[in-house]
Amino acid sequence: MTTTAPWRTRSLWHHPAIKLVLLLLTGICIAWALHGQWTDMRAAAREFHVEWRWIAAASATVLAVYGVLIQSWRMLLGGWGGELAYPSAVQIWTIANLGRWIPGKVWSVGALSVLAAREGVSGAAAAGAAVLGTLLNIGTGFAVAVITGAEGLETVYPGFRTGALVASASFAVGVLALPRLLPPVLAWFATKRGVSMTGRHLSAKTLWAAVAMNAAAWVGYGLAFALFSRGVTPRIGSDPTLFIAVFTASYLVGYLVLFSPGGLGFREAALTIFLVGVGAAGQGDAVILGVTSRVWLTVLEVLPGLLSLLLLPASQRAALQRSE
Repeated sequence: MTTTAPWRTRSLWHHPAIKLVLLLLTGICIAWALHGQWTDMRAAAREFHVEWRWIAAASATVLAVYGVLIQSWRMLLGGWGGELAYPSAVQIWTIANLGRWIPGKVWSVGALSVLAAREGVSGAAAAGAAVLGTLLNIGTGFAVAVITGAEGLETVYPGFRTGALVASASFAVGVLALPRLLPPVLAWFATKRGVSMTGRHLSAKTLWAAVAMNAAAWVGYGLAFALFSRGVTPRIGSDPTLFIAVFTASYLVGYLVLFSPGGLGFREAALTIFLVGVGAAGQGDAVILGVTSRVWLTVLEVLPGLLSLLLLPASQRAALQRSE
């Protein structure tokens, strides 16, 4: 077996001064998003009451979505000959998921590469599967937003439907072209990084299966969000289709703002605008739902990763620190 060198991520995002500036900008954006909404939020908070059974159901749904996304990554990895046991994939994926809290959102790819390489899997294949999985996830998210809520979101942001349709069509064409485009790109990547790459290539069947799993994940996220809203703001409408569209669109907004850790501030602002714009909630309820759902999802994102990190051998934790 050929030993592969870990792929180390080096980026301007990781400079301490840049991190500080970006975090300050994020704080300013959060303050701006909440400006003028404090009175409405305080009024809505007087009737705030948590129903934990709905929160529990929502949390279980999100964890199930994680399971689907992990299997999608394993499937893409397997297409390149990288066999990884599901328990190992869970540990690696949940640790790498912590990377979304680092400005730039690129550390997670490096973490996947480092940890997978220590399981005997090509670091290039692991990183390639992670990047490809992210692109498929974003493209599928646009498609889901269009299918479930283009008409409603069009009233909030004119042109959303056209833009999302164009993005979805481009995504579909891209998936069809990937079997031809990926081999030379990955060969260049492996040569540049000095890592080995198997001769296997992803099939169109594997790619479309990954697309289907990512679409199911977005639907699951939206349903979990609907359950969560029932638990904290029962006055908000509970149309599952609308919640899938609103959650997906706001999540994509937060994810695409690269300098904000976890899309902090931007996802909540988008969520509030969309909920109020489509008439699903008043301003106060929408802000409360945005803030509480952020706390809820942050716990579900960070806690599994921290638990997996604690179970990781000290030598592998040190390797991850060096990969930053």
